[in-house]
Amino acid sequence: MNIIDGRIVRDARIANLKERLTTLSYIPTLAIIQVGDRTDSTAFIRAKKTFASNIGVKENHIKVEESISQRELIDIVKGCNIDPTIHGIIVQLPLPLHIEQDAIIDAIDPRKDADGLTAINTKRWLEGREDCVMPATARGIRELLSYYHIDLFGKPVTVIGRSMLVGKPIAAMCLNENATVTVCHSKTPNLAEETTKADILIVAVGKPGLIQAIHVKKGAVVIDVGITRITTDSLVGDVNFESVKDIAGAISPVPGGVGPMTVCALFENLLDLCKAV
Repeated sequence: MNIIDGRIVRDARIANLKERLTTLSYIPTLAIIQVGDRTDSTAFIRAKKTFASNIGVKENHIKVEESISQRELIDIVKGCNIDPTIHGIIVQLPLPLHIEQDAIIDAIDPRKDADGLTAINTKRWLEGREDCVMPATARGIRELLSYYHIDLFGKPVTVIGRSMLVGKPIAAMCLNENATVTVCHSKTPNLAEETTKADILIVAVGKPGLIQAIHVKKGAVVIDVGITRITTDSLVGDVNFESVKDIAGAISPVPGGVGPMTVCALFENLLDLCKAV
């Protein structure tokens, strides 16, 4: 069993990011818009700010009260759209229930859409176009697999999870890499019957311990995207690591697997946007 370590891959890509920065005549700025004070959102934003500092990118953290109206939030996004000092925008998700998430995402100028989630970019990555901004988690997984020489071409891949934020972008990325993709979800009967067909199993549902030994084919690659905080100091994934580690040929841990690469890919997207301008 091999560990697929996102921290190693992230650190290997930092030099390339810094080199790309030297080709620009300015220092890019990423606007990070946070609504409310969710502990998990704050932790994710902290990781992004730390990474920005490490590579020499500016970040503009715009934090607003949870009670903000949808119209007020859209106005903030539009302000970032027209601000020439801001080169990429992300809205930290999830948003409060009184705000329509799609309306906020689609208020972002696609030319500054660092998360790749606007309708225009969604159409592009579903089509596999080279000018798309790929959602950071999907891009991070692609680069993680590439670093470890795990080829998607022609492989049977099962993705568990169908959200527009994570599951569908991952499935689209695998299809665009010529994998044969099965997508499972909460309504899939006989889950193990589907997952044990996969040479590569990617799990992204946020259900701790969902995947056990019975769900994994001997020697399969297991990528765990799920991350749930069960105590102040403890994070777990969707895969029962101890149960699966001796069956899988390779497995990504939580934490330290997909998470670091998602942050890295976000800033690769930012630099792609700067190049496109």
